Amino acid sequence: MFKLSSNFLLHFTHKPFLNALSTSSLPLASLSTIQFLQNSCGLSSGSPTSAGRKLQFDEKSLQKYEVVIDFLRSHAFENPQIANLVSRRPSILQSKVSNNLKPKFEFLQEVGFVGPLLPKLILTNPGVILCSLDSHLKPLILFLKEILESDEQVTAAILRYTLLLTYDFKGVLKPNADVLASVGVPSRTIAKLIVSNPRIIVQKVDRMIQVVKMVKELGFEPKSGMFVDALKARIGMSDSTWNKKINVLKSLGWSEKEIFTLFKRMPECLARSEKKMRDVADFCFNTVKLEPGTVISYPMFFKLSIDKRLRPRYKVLEVLKVKKLPTNITIARALTQVESKFVENCVLKHLDEIPNLMDIYRGNVTAEARSVL
Repeated sequence: MFKLSSNFLLHFTHKPFLNALSTSSLPLASLSTIQFLQNSCGLSSGSPTSAGRKLQFDEKSLQKYEVVIDFLRSHAFENPQIANLVSRRPSILQSKVSNNLKPKFEFLQEVGFVGPLLPKLILTNPGVILCSLDSHLKPLILFLKEILESDEQVTAAILRYTLLLTYDFKGVLKPNADVLASVGVPSRTIAKLIVSNPRIIVQKVDRMIQVVKMVKELGFEPKSGMFVDALKARIGMSDSTWNKKINVLKSLGWSEKEIFTLFKRMPECLARSEKKMRDVADFCFNTVKLEPGTVISYPMFFKLSIDKRLRPRYKVLEVLKVKKLPTNITIARALTQVESKFVENCVLKHLDEIPNLMDIYRGNVTAEARSVL
């Protein structure tokens, strides 16, 4: 039986690894990663693991693993996080700290991944550990920094989508940014896009070219913010899904021209599900009796919840109508204006005449029934 250092024994918080080895009939070389982690880092039996992978468990290997575990702990990794990481990437225990992990961690810390942000990044995307520092991570970060202009923005973009760090910089990220710049999208706008929705910049380049062309043909000006909104809405759905949504609106009586007018006013409208689009259209046309042109003028309808926003307001407006109390604004405007304005103009203003109007707005059915008596 080999000896374990006293420092290494401190790692084993679930139950002493040495005792487990001494009572196990398994030879050291056949211990699985899951067994090691259950003893070393308190991994629970129900945790996801790469149980089929084997690590060497001789004295020399265990000393190497001790160094790696100590290194992770010194960089804000807690035991459950170490167990999680190693179970998914057992090979990390075989990494050399001095010329592999240490330089990568120091570089990521320089960018802004300090304290708990570093474990968060690596646990979300363990592939970062496998990336070459000099040929991948450094040029990719440099590219992002040139566009985003600050480490804070780079960190924000990566934390929003950690896979960004493992995409092909030369074959995907830079060509996509070049496509946007080539049609006149301002660099500041490209930067905002990467920070707010980094998945856009990792699309296949052919797809980016196709969608940019389509958005331009619909009349969006690349220098406007609406161009990016249209790009985000369109690139997120397949051509078949796009056509289905167009057909949904056509089936409701809208012409293609009206549909594209709606899209140009608020592109994210067509990013809603087909059911959401049908439900909103049904409410607007059949319940509120609005004209298609009015709905096009207020595309915000497609962003709002029918049950939590539109229907409660409509009930208030119906009560005011029965009581012949003026609102001085159109019904479409009342349904879509900000909460504070609606409450002020359509609820609080009429509490003297209808004391229970706020209860009606909050969904009190009894109050609603009394209000019309």
